[in-house]
Amino acid sequence: MQFSNQLGWCWSKARDGRRNNWMTVAAALLVVLVLTDHLHARDYVLTIAGGYRKEGNQASLEANVLFFQQILREQQHHAPRAVDYYFADGFDNDADLQVSGEPLAITSPATDVVASLHRRGGPVIEYRNHRVPDIAGALDPQLIRSSLEKFAERARQGDRLILYVTSHGAAGERPEIYDTSISCWGDKSVSMKELTGWLDKINPDVPVVLIMAQCYCGGFANAIFRDGDREKGLAEHQRVGFFAQQHDLAAAGCRPDIENDEEFSSYYWGALVGHTRNNDPMPACDADGDGTVSFSEAYANVVVASRTIDIPLTTADVLLRTYSSIPDYELRRTRRRSRRGPPRQPRPDEEQAGENGDSEDQGDDRDEQDAADENLARMTGPLESLMTDLRPATRRMVVELAKQLEFSLTDDVQLVLKAYEDERNGRRQFGPFGRGRRRGPSGRRELLAEVEEKWPELADREKWQDSELLRPENQDQLMEELKQLPSYETYATQRKQRAEQADQAEEAELREVKLARLINVLESIVLERNLPLVADPEVVQRFRRMVELEGMTL
Repeated sequence: MQFSNQLGWCWSKARDGRRNNWMTVAAALLVVLVLTDHLHARDYVLTIAGGYRKEGNQASLEANVLFFQQILREQQHHAPRAVDYYFADGFDNDADLQVSGEPLAITSPATDVVASLHRRGGPVIEYRNHRVPDIAGALDPQLIRSSLEKFAERARQGDRLILYVTSHGAAGERPEIYDTSISCWGDKSVSMKELTGWLDKINPDVPVVLIMAQCYCGGFANAIFRDGDREKGLAEHQRVGFFAQQHDLAAAGCRPDIENDEEFSSYYWGALVGHTRNNDPMPACDADGDGTVSFSEAYANVVVASRTIDIPLTTADVLLRTYSSIPDYELRRTRRRSRRGPPRQPRPDEEQAGENGDSEDQGDDRDEQDAADENLARMTGPLESLMTDLRPATRRMVVELAKQLEFSLTDDVQLVLKAYEDERNGRRQFGPFGRGRRRGPSGRRELLAEVEEKWPELADREKWQDSELLRPENQDQLMEELKQLPSYETYATQRKQRAEQADQAEEAELREVKLARLINVLESIVLERNLPLVADPEVVQRFRRMVELEGMTL
């Protein structure tokens, strides 16, 4: 029923109530109040974007905000929406944005060779003022705090806060490794615990959705805990989030050019409109086929489609890893830090039993624990055995990552775990240039010395581009003479090999990253199944509510 029809029905019932009884009137008025409250529910969208100063304020950050603004304009929205953008230096007219100028013109193979000897040919960095329209101010912690405080004053049940960050970030310092931060203009910052404190002032019944793409952003997933501290338990507030990267890893993105859009924001927001920031098609993001793409489906698209170093996570993942467990298994992230295999973790009763472990009571407790463990799911068996009753977005992640990594759904989970360890061990042992390959002499210095001896103007780092030898009519002759130099063949061969090795190293790193993503998804599936068996009912209920909120749409 449309709202106007519903409202008309309510008033007709109220009129009938004068002829019937007061209970009908009360019921009708109650419905009117509910519908009126729904009509006035609103979204507040807060965008925190840009760099800490002009050298770190890349054009890709501006492009992300412009793309997000485009999506907000195009997406249907059925409630009032207030939007604030805080970007870089705000209203200042100084040149604050780092962009790629015209690249060095490579008009022939000869020019290419000489440019490479000078290690030139990349983008020329320039600066201009940013062009983000409709901003509320600079990327300043006090402005962000003030904006959230104003929202907290007027927010009520039915409203929603969506907080999007495309910026830089810094790692947390020990022992507060999860207290990572958002880098703000003027080298200021907002830490995870600071932001959590500001969000605490919002009505606990108002959902908050965090979508963050800065380095080390995974630390902000801890905003689901009181004071951002895992030891203090879950906060009463309804918060969910999607994060480009783990708390201790740098994220992809932040480039002075916008031609490359391989980053979290492009894949996440692009899932909602079917194309990336640069209009590359992005199909099949609606995993459940209901005609809309939810937050969780957009996240799934990042996990399966992005070719970056990012290993994304959600707040639901953090809850599961805090309150659930898998018998005889060490979670990938824990194993990564310790660089050990997956030994079985001792149970608390074993640790308390002493060195001999021969207490009769301890034996009884162990039997009970073993019986309880029998009911818990494990990281074993075929992949397809973990895929019953999965949410469509989760199923998409398993199916598509397995396909990309050339696993069959009948393959055992242990095969995936072994492939990941083999990939990591290979990269540690042989380094970034591949198995069994070592970096040999490049020949660059030798060839540059020979060029300097024959053509001094081509060896001048500042003026070589002005040489008459590089004019189009001289290119073929110059190239032939370059090839006759003693060191040319060594340099050309090494240069080609290095390019090939770099491509191979990139593919190997991407395979390791995608294996890590698949293992994270599989771990979350098993942890979710075990959660009701090992956690308090309140935690289980909170997790289920979290999943519901992740399934919301923009």
